[in-house]
Amino acid sequence: MSWRLLFICLSISSATLARQVNCEQILIQADDEFNAGRYYGISSLLKPCLDNGFSSEQQVRAYLLLTQAYLILDDPIAAEASYLKLLKADPEYVANPARDPIDVYYLSKKFTATPIITPHIRGGFNTSLPRIIHELTVSGTEIDTRNVLKIGVQAGIGFDFNLTNNISLCAEGNYASKGFKRNTEKGSEKYFSGDNLSITERQNWFDVPLYIKYADDSGKIRPFGYAGFAFNFLFSSRGNNWEYRNESATAGVVEITDRPENLTHKRKFLNRSLVFGGGAKYKVGKNFFYADLRYMPGLSNLTKETNIYYDDKGNFDPSVVKFAEVSDFFRLDNLSISVGFIRPLYNPRKKAKSPFDFLNRNKQTTSPEK
Repeated sequence: MSWRLLFICLSISSATLARQVNCEQILIQADDEFNAGRYYGISSLLKPCLDNGFSSEQQVRAYLLLTQAYLILDDPIAAEASYLKLLKADPEYVANPARDPIDVYYLSKKFTATPIITPHIRGGFNTSLPRIIHELTVSGTEIDTRNVLKIGVQAGIGFDFNLTNNISLCAEGNYASKGFKRNTEKGSEKYFSGDNLSITERQNWFDVPLYIKYADDSGKIRPFGYAGFAFNFLFSSRGNNWEYRNESATAGVVEITDRPENLTHKRKFLNRSLVFGGGAKYKVGKNFFYADLRYMPGLSNLTKETNIYYDDKGNFDPSVVKFAEVSDFFRLDNLSISVGFIRPLYNPRKKAKSPFDFLNRNKQTTSPEK
């Protein structure tokens, strides 16, 4: 059975290879006809392989040849139709005056295949760092704190609205699990004469970054950079791993670990941040894989000033202050690294007038690497 299946596969592969070789010969023959000035029969000669047989690369060569023939025959409608089919075979084809006839080059300026919308998905890791705006304490003295970075994860989807080949307006929706750890330096004499407290806070966010991006549009590897603004929605916050160490001269060392505490009611739901980032995308076929490094400095104070001494039911309760620890007023910065996948929704079409046309780069160099 396996030998029969192998024979069938080899037969199909041989037939496909033979058809491609035959179509390559037809393409060479059509090119000879063009060079000999016999333009009228080229379309009929190429039609069988255009309908079924040409590879994408051969389709580009065939439609480019037909475009030239129709321009010589003064048939602009057929020439435009052929060039549009060329772009459908290879949406990133760019006519080059150093390689292509000048009339084909000027015809190409009427068309574009730039996607109107480019979706992408992303995922990766992040770490967060609180920036204290104002320190709060019930101990009556300043507290030395040290922030320890914790690793979180994020995943999301985004859309680029392409203004030109290089400039896009972008919007994303990302879930992010973020966390950080605060603790006093061991032996600090500013927290009840040397006591040590450690708290890990874990949070669940939904971030909506909005930014403008500039990206290279040619080559196998294409760098990009962006800047913008983000709305950050904090859905939950939880204080985990409360660890208190009391070094008393009379009682010795006392270590206390307390249960996790819901801190959501002490945190603001809607927050804001800036967005800065960049990376590079790698072309695979008509799609891309990419890597991205992003920094989001927080703009909002996360602490609800009115809820510091209240429980999650809205009741005034000073006992919610564990180990004399009061949440500072602070912003949260986030650094993330992501990898993702981009699937451009190419849309070969005749250009419409756009107020952003002046931003397009004038492509008069070699065509981009495919």
